[in-house]
Amino acid sequence: MDIGLSCTVWAGCERAGHLDGIGVYTRSLWQAMEDLKQGEAKDITIKPYAFGRDLPELACGVPKTLSEQFRIQVLLSGLLGLPLPNSSTIRRDVDILHATDHQIPNISGLPVVATVMDAIPLIHPEWIRQNLKSLKSWLFARSVRQADHLITISEHSKHDLVTYLGVAPDKISVTPLGVDPIYFERVAPDTRDAVLSKYGITPGFFLFVGTLQPRKNLPTVLKAFNALPDAVRKQHPLIIVGRDGWANEDLLPQLKKLEERGEGRWLSYLPQSEVFALLQSASALVFASLYEGFGLPVIEAFAAQCPVIASNTTSLPEVTGDAAWTVDPLDADSIAAAMLDVLSNDALRAERIARGLGRARQYSWQECARQTLDVYRKVLAAR
Repeated sequence: MDIGLSCTVWAGCERAGHLDGIGVYTRSLWQAMEDLKQGEAKDITIKPYAFGRDLPELACGVPKTLSEQFRIQVLLSGLLGLPLPNSSTIRRDVDILHATDHQIPNISGLPVVATVMDAIPLIHPEWIRQNLKSLKSWLFARSVRQADHLITISEHSKHDLVTYLGVAPDKISVTPLGVDPIYFERVAPDTRDAVLSKYGITPGFFLFVGTLQPRKNLPTVLKAFNALPDAVRKQHPLIIVGRDGWANEDLLPQLKKLEERGEGRWLSYLPQSEVFALLQSASALVFASLYEGFGLPVIEAFAAQCPVIASNTTSLPEVTGDAAWTVDPLDADSIAAAMLDVLSNDALRAERIARGLGRARQYSWQECARQTLDVYRKVLAAR
């Protein structure tokens, strides 16, 4: 089976020098499939594809070009129903193509599987970038419906795709994400101390990880943190790791004031090796997101034996089980109470760290890859 793996977002991340969630998913899925090729899936060949020009070399090789301009292709496909002009060439090269991101190609005569992490553009258009958002949402829905089969990452996301897109449930498969095994490894004390020293912080802080965008709900986390007693805020500052996203005009001044008071730091993007050190030094990861298709940082924190405070909405209860402090993400008092409980309840903290580690071990990229390969075989058999 020759598999075309669409790596457009991964390629963009490579250019930018950092991986986002979709980039992590695509790279991890490719690596897990390569591992499976050594044993149970010897019959597969993975060939990278992407939209764009002058594509960078990835770990999987330099992607072949689907089209130089995704925007033009999606307009022609969405408005006129036109497939890619080079469909026949792609069709001769691969048996199936997997679009791992929201950039889903229309390829004549070739089955396309599309991973759709969530239905946010349809449910909450106010959370996406504001330029042409109505058109973007319409084109997104149309391209998703054109795919032969959908993969999503949680039962909650599947429910949303059925509800908001009208996709038949049997056209959607759920393949939960995995955890990079490196998250389970303990960071050497001197390495951890060097990272903390570099940023002028000491163990015991609260940690927020995620791009600064509306659905990540950092303003409410800040409100909860500011409600903590003064002594707690000084001893357990709020450390924020995440790139500046959008709609942060009111948020950025708050972060500046947080730093001026000596009660926290905004570290923007950090390499994975430094995030390990922070996860293994934090009092808790505070992940009070308003919506998640899965919530990979939660599982990564569990693997690192970091306590987790997580929202009780969307997919997160499905992922966290009974291993996290669950909170109402719209209620700052609920978040603040959980932050205080993490610090004061040692027995519960130890119990939930152990539960979290157990949950993290249930999620592997190899299993995600196995289930994904099963989807390919199912789609090909149906044709």
